[in-house]
Amino acid sequence: MNNIDWSQLRKAEDIKAETEASRLAPLIAAETQWAEQERKFAGEQLEAIEDGESVAGTEREWRDYRTQVRAWKLGAAGYPDSNLRPARPI
Repeated sequence: MNNIDWSQLRKAEDIKAETEASRLAPLIAAETQWAEQERKFAGEQLEAIEDGESVAGTEREWRDYRTQVRAWKLGAAGYPDSNLRPARPI
């Protein structure tokens, strides 16, 4: 008689993937929060430009930055390494 439930068998590759997902989860959460804050900030900069205020960077640079931040998500090159985030216009 066999008492092993083979449906519960976990493969090494599955365990490795679960471990990697657990390791990345806090990094992904931090990057998601950062991206939300940056999208809001970029929107505020664009609004200031529309109102004629002086800000660092041009309207085009802020729009491009906002697009880059929006693309900063799982699957993006370097994600979720915070050192590789898009850089704000100067």
